[in-house]
Amino acid sequence: MNTLLTDATREWANRSYPVHYVAVTAGDIRRFAYATGETDPIHFDREAARAAGFPDVVAPPMFYVFLRVQPYHLRPRAELEPDGSPAEDIPPVAIKGAMAGETVLEIDGCFVAGDEVACHKSLLDATEKTGRSGPLLFLTFEYRYDVGDRTVVLEKFTRILR
Repeated sequence: MNTLLTDATREWANRSYPVHYVAVTAGDIRRFAYATGETDPIHFDREAARAAGFPDVVAPPMFYVFLRVQPYHLRPRAELEPDGSPAEDIPPVAIKGAMAGETVLEIDGCFVAGDEVACHKSLLDATEKTGRSGPLLFLTFEYRYDVGDRTVVLEKFTRILR
């Protein structure tokens, strides 16, 4: 029987990822806010953010995407797959394609300029299922974004390989 969950895949799945630290700047927040169409002054003006009870400009809600991209996807092209995802996220198996599966988010607060965010990545699960086109490998990653001892965002993302 054809399988994607081989011994080599299981060995690949047992490795750990380094923690990356990203310093959040007002410029990063401003660029992300412009790119996503945000207009609230708390994303651009320190005094507006302070008047709203924040210590500095506030990142828009989906800013965690920037935090995932910076340490894990901004790397030499040779280290990326054709779709732009990190080659380290593809196990040593022959695949024909990949697609995004489920994403589950837990958000507890926001990021502000001056935060140093610890970006944690781990592979929670590698499961094989059979689809109409053959074996499918479901890889569930967890990304956790901490400021100090507080987890601001916890993301579980499933990638499906066939």
